[in-house]
Amino acid sequence: MRVRCVGRTDDMLIVRGVNVFPSAVREVVARFHPRVTGAVLIQPRSRGVRQEPPLPIAVEGDAGLADAIATELRAALTFSAQVRMVAPKSLPRSDYKSKLVDFSGAT
Repeated sequence: MRVRCVGRTDDMLIVRGVNVFPSAVREVVARFHPRVTGAVLIQPRSRGVRQEPPLPIAVEGDAGLADAIATELRAALTFSAQVRMVAPKSLPRSDYKSKLVDFSGAT
């Protein structure tokens, strides 16, 4: 048996026993290009690694894609997501490392 780590382990979240890497979420969302910009922000409800589903995720792009993206995330990464579509260029950007997880609204 081998363990394969895809993405940064310091950003990893666990949703009902499933390891969720923000970079993997971004890769699944990128499948919807050009209808999405590719910018993603995971907004956990509670502080810490362990999260209860559905995991809130903000995605920049067309308003009608939320259900399709949530379905694709469930199929590809086996966790439930609550996808919220936001206007292009409304999520924070960085020249160095893009922030993919935001605990500011967590309790």
